[in-house]
Amino acid sequence: MTVVTTCTLDCPDRCSIVCRVEAGGIRLRGNPDHPYTRGFTCAKIRRYPGRLASPHRIREPWIRSDNGFRPASWDEALDVVCGELDRVRRDDPRGILWVRGAGSMGVSKGALDYLMAALGARGTRGALCDGAGIAAVEADAGRLDMNDPLQIDRAEAIVLWGKNPKASSVHTAAQVSRARSRGVSVVAVTPDPSPVQDLADRVIRVRPGTDRFLALGCCRLLLDSGAWLPANDRAANPKAFEALVRSRPADEWLGACDVALADAEALAALYARTRTATIVGWGVQRHPYGAENVRAIHALAFGAGTLGVEGGGVYFNIPSSRHLNRPRPPTPADPPHPLLLPALARELPQARPPVRFVWVAGSNLLNQAPDAKGLAEAFLRVETRVVVDAFWTETARHATVVLPPALWLEEEDLVGSYWANVVGAVRQVVDPPEGCRGDFEIVAEVARRLGVEFPFSDRDAWLSACLPPQGPDLETLRARGWGLVPWPEVVWTEGFAHPDGRFRFLEAVHAEPSGPLPFRFLTLIRPSALHSQMLPEEQPRPLEVRLAPSTAEDLGLAAGDPVRIAGTVGELEAVVRIDPLLHPGCAAVPRGGWVSLGLGVNEAVPVLVTDLGETAAYYGATVRLEPGGG
Repeated sequence: MTVVTTCTLDCPDRCSIVCRVEAGGIRLRGNPDHPYTRGFTCAKIRRYPGRLASPHRIREPWIRSDNGFRPASWDEALDVVCGELDRVRRDDPRGILWVRGAGSMGVSKGALDYLMAALGARGTRGALCDGAGIAAVEADAGRLDMNDPLQIDRAEAIVLWGKNPKASSVHTAAQVSRARSRGVSVVAVTPDPSPVQDLADRVIRVRPGTDRFLALGCCRLLLDSGAWLPANDRAANPKAFEALVRSRPADEWLGACDVALADAEALAALYARTRTATIVGWGVQRHPYGAENVRAIHALAFGAGTLGVEGGGVYFNIPSSRHLNRPRPPTPADPPHPLLLPALARELPQARPPVRFVWVAGSNLLNQAPDAKGLAEAFLRVETRVVVDAFWTETARHATVVLPPALWLEEEDLVGSYWANVVGAVRQVVDPPEGCRGDFEIVAEVARRLGVEFPFSDRDAWLSACLPPQGPDLETLRARGWGLVPWPEVVWTEGFAHPDGRFRFLEAVHAEPSGPLPFRFLTLIRPSALHSQMLPEEQPRPLEVRLAPSTAEDLGLAAGDPVRIAGTVGELEAVVRIDPLLHPGCAAVPRGGWVSLGLGVNEAVPVLVTDLGETAAYYGATVRLEPGGG
């Protein structure tokens, strides 16, 4: 049997997958007929069938007892869940908190949002991923949008600004490689050059968190050289921005980000071309002034004339739900105030009324959120903790009831993209284990037991309601596997989305905070795994921390030496790896490893929130390094 399906991982590429079920197992390959997937996919997807069959997988409900956990039937588990949920909602529904992450991007998971909103439960606001950058683009342009990513193929120059596409977007990496082979100039801006040095002609190493100063330094160079394009007719506040740029000479802007004048001149010259594509990584906005970083980069791209043109543009992301509906219950007159997600370790204990019931789905929250240890302690103080998870993650280990879901390839769904204007059908190609149920079915059964109006007879009714009325319908989409949605290939050609049609420049920037400890702690994406979606045997131990040679020498450390990484809220044990290209002001580790294996890096990351977008400022964390460790 061969089926065309769509990957649901929290990844921009949104691969179309040709899935073949054979006697020897499941074979997955990229769809050669899909304009973005182009016949290949990443190792994460190729290894995914191993997750379905893993002996570590949870295959039946579990309930916490005095001696740990014990297996339970679905009836017993749902009796406990619904009994506690009903008890709390009758007292005060604001005592219910739900957190739904992007462990799977399928729209069927949104049924939980519908149920909880109907109950009057409390949700969260803010983001652990991209909120600051989204807020930055919206502040400048009026809405979140970007050119079709196929426009990158038409660029005369490409800037990878804080972007490691080999780890985060293999198809973007392939585009950049193909462009470079055609003679397109590629520059990478990053504090961590090693992962991208073979993709770029020039790598500009920047001090962590200071990208805005490099962007403004380049703006100053363009202004001084006369290459800055007049913006009076397309921008609302060009004079205020020019005053900001001219408030410091170029060398002062560059001194604030540790970039040499020759590197900045080369970057500014690249932007003087009108078909420069700027691909902005999400790490750029995970700093205390992350939105300022993105806005300054956006301003440089705009002032150089690269917005609204073929082959140009700033590529951050688009709304993944733009082409899909989100069914919602009637809005209550006084909805409960949501808790701030990146500060949940602090907000959960302080919530009023207190949170007495929490439901977590699609998220290894106690691993991925800042101050993971503090959040785990707060989580355990909640009376009832329901976690929908397929593995014994940190969050599942702290639950009262664990409900095992069906996974990708085991259920029907739909998924949008936050990179391209495409909608994909997600097909069931194998049955889930007998003791596992889809998230939608779990929610529908809870709604039935609680007597909550849930006007969707089955999963297909929900999925059909998620499709826009102009089509395609569900069966048509499933027959092809995916569908392109009409949208301009080049945005901002007729102006921006503000009421006056004009771009908004940022008008002020802040000095980068130094932090209480000497080294910026960069918890970077792994090429081999998404978030914490790794099996225990896939997580190399011990944790490796990369240091610049001068940093290691100053601390008396050598490659392979044990070291303690001590942050303001926790510490980790690691071994040293020397990276001659890394900025000496930081310590870099891979993120996503499990706390239970000593790899939970967010135990050393405090609660910090970005300037816009209420996003976790992970990279604002600072640490000290102590030789020896445990």
